[in-house]
Amino acid sequence: MQCIYRLFLNPTEHFLSYINIYKIISIIVICLLNYWIIQQKVFFKPGERKRWWLSFLIVCLIIVAFCIPNQNFWAALDIGLLAGVSEELMFRGIVLGFLLKLMTNKTDSRWRVMLSLTISSLLFGGFHYVNLSMQSFNGTTYQVINAAAFGMILGALYIKSGTLLVPMALHFISDFLFAIIGGLPKSNYTPVQNSEWIGLVVSVLIYLVIALIIVNYKPSDNKILPKLKNL
Repeated sequence: MQCIYRLFLNPTEHFLSYINIYKIISIIVICLLNYWIIQQKVFFKPGERKRWWLSFLIVCLIIVAFCIPNQNFWAALDIGLLAGVSEELMFRGIVLGFLLKLMTNKTDSRWRVMLSLTISSLLFGGFHYVNLSMQSFNGTTYQVINAAAFGMILGALYIKSGTLLVPMALHFISDFLFAIIGGLPKSNYTPVQNSEWIGLVVSVLIYLVIALIIVNYKPSDNKILPKLKNL
């Protein structure tokens, strides 16, 4: 009991243990709540065109293989897998899937698809306020905005590909490389500089443009909508 008390009293000193417990419990709770309440089906089976997403998965595996000698490899692998699985399952698989099914029930107009994508991405970004235990409000807000914008790309890939494996892979490789290059997350209460906010605005605009292109380029190829209608 004393070990458990210390673990949750000082999460920053036991980050990996804390994040493993938190993410595993999150996956269990997400699946149970979905089963009991929403009953939203999550799609893993890819559409007809498999070549492009298979190529992407292979690239991710090659990157991981090259990073094996890094001293942060196992911790980064752990962080990437848990975040990629739990957060994508919740915010793309369940939340975005539910919103798309709800809002495109009568018509799958582009604005309804984009609204569903935006709401799920904002929820995904807001979820990162859980990191306030390790960061300043300024720093966490910076992360929340960046995550919400990145969530637009992740959601767009789910809409286009029809398989959760693609956004999971991108989310995983993003967090994995961040941990490999930047090291393990640490307590950080340093104020965000003005130049960093400017960089964030540029990044957000780039993310939004990419998401818009993915969803609106040949919308008839968006694989997730037919799957949701066939439920």
